[in-house]
Amino acid sequence: MLFFNPPMVKKYQNKTVSLVLRIIGGAIFIASAVLKYISIDVFDLYVYEHNLFSVNVTETLTRLLIAAEFILGLMLIIGVYFRLAYYLTFTFLVGFTIYLFLLPYFFDVDISNCHCFGEAIVFTRTQSILKNIFLIICLLFISPHFFKLKKWDKWAFLSACSLSLIAVFVIYAPNYLYNMVYKDKLKIDTELYLEAINNYGETDNFATGKQIVCLYSTHCQYCKKVAMKMHLILKNNNLPEDNVKAIFWAGVNDSTVNDFFVKQNVPPLEYSAFRVDTFLAITNGKMPIILFSDNGEIVKTADYISLKESDVVEFVGFLIH
Repeated sequence: MLFFNPPMVKKYQNKTVSLVLRIIGGAIFIASAVLKYISIDVFDLYVYEHNLFSVNVTETLTRLLIAAEFILGLMLIIGVYFRLAYYLTFTFLVGFTIYLFLLPYFFDVDISNCHCFGEAIVFTRTQSILKNIFLIICLLFISPHFFKLKKWDKWAFLSACSLSLIAVFVIYAPNYLYNMVYKDKLKIDTELYLEAINNYGETDNFATGKQIVCLYSTHCQYCKKVAMKMHLILKNNNLPEDNVKAIFWAGVNDSTVNDFFVKQNVPPLEYSAFRVDTFLAITNGKMPIILFSDNGEIVKTADYISLKESDVVEFVGFLIH
């Protein structure tokens, strides 16, 4: 136990200091979990960008991580199985600090926000490392010896685990679970789409060969997330973006469209723009809509939730075979 109770700090360890610091540490862990979960879609994409797991596995692991953080925070504050919580917290912090040190050398990801607190509080890689070091120092001044095992620890721990896991997989369910439970058939006016493509002189660009056509609004937050998700699916599977195109509302210009993509760290796509009434009539007022077009025939449609990595890989994969 020498590592966790160095002689230089052992004399400063007392019940009051341990109580205050464990509450601070627990509150930070809970805040981190809640703020990540509030922006879970962005956190999913951040983890997926590491190109370690598929989209479905990523959506599962992010929720398990958030649940673990929340449970650890509760354990620290309430004092449930405190010795276990203490050493798990130390392991968490050391592990993630090592990850942050190695991040730019092993992964091609944006390090301007490590998503420790989601999008609500932006921490750079350096700030995240300093935050973890601060928490590790706080742990050194906490002694697990001040906290005894209580009779109700087991039930409190099991209740916290059960409720946290249910919450993270139900409130914002992974897309693959949502699609299994709720299947909403997209209504697309394909005839009007093909008519518009022809009227705007885009038949050669949008209705020749296999194309993935994304109908976006530059002001739609879900459109931005889908643009990022589509880019990462192609990037992680080594697929070209040449046959992925976009259609926006009329009134946009090159600068607006360029900002839409650049702010998501996505290469700008070839695009066209339809009149607003035509756009909304085609999509039935929904956006983003993704059309899988084979020589003008729409063979599959998807939206923000139903866009699957496997569908994109299967459809675009022909280009490199």
